[in-house]
Amino acid sequence: MIHRIFLLAISLTLLLSAQKSCPDHYNPTWFEEASDELILVIDEYFTDKNITFLPSAEEMRHIGLQPFSTEVLQLPHAMRSYHDLRFPIHPGLWRYEHYGQGISTTHILLKEPNRLSEITAINTYNDLLGAYWGDYAVTGYQMTLEPEDSRIRYKDRYFELNVKIYGLKNDATPLAYTYADLQFRDYSSQVHAFMQCREAQ
Repeated sequence: MIHRIFLLAISLTLLLSAQKSCPDHYNPTWFEEASDELILVIDEYFTDKNITFLPSAEEMRHIGLQPFSTEVLQLPHAMRSYHDLRFPIHPGLWRYEHYGQGISTTHILLKEPNRLSEITAINTYNDLLGAYWGDYAVTGYQMTLEPEDSRIRYKDRYFELNVKIYGLKNDATPLAYTYADLQFRDYSSQVHAFMQCREAQ
């Protein structure tokens, strides 16, 4: 009987400690400082246009994004269809996805004056954004810079940055130009909650 009570006490202690633990996935130490190059992009597309980095759904509606689905706001005519595929073609802030719990993804589309090769594309966007990627994965329709989900901090904002590229030389898209979709996924609320959790321990 004493043995059972002892095991129950241990189980309750472990359960309570698990409830009080803070999810290390959102520890701010996993987010590196924004590069000078990326800050220039943030200034161009957000600061200089008086848009919060990272923006709210209300701000995105204010600049013309409209409901595309229950979770997505998007500029009208921002995409082009090709068979079963769709490609973004509207440069600038063009799409906003909100998932609840403060998590959202803001999309910026960059347009090149022509089609880039794979090597030129990864070098171009590493130079433009700050060398976060060392490799890429490519299909006939899309190139993804890797590693995915680069974790970055800018002031009090914590986010993951992904880059998807369309319209490369010799790919299967009908696009006349190369487009890069910069995807900023905002985890600031979760990181701030983690910090508050740690302070409360």
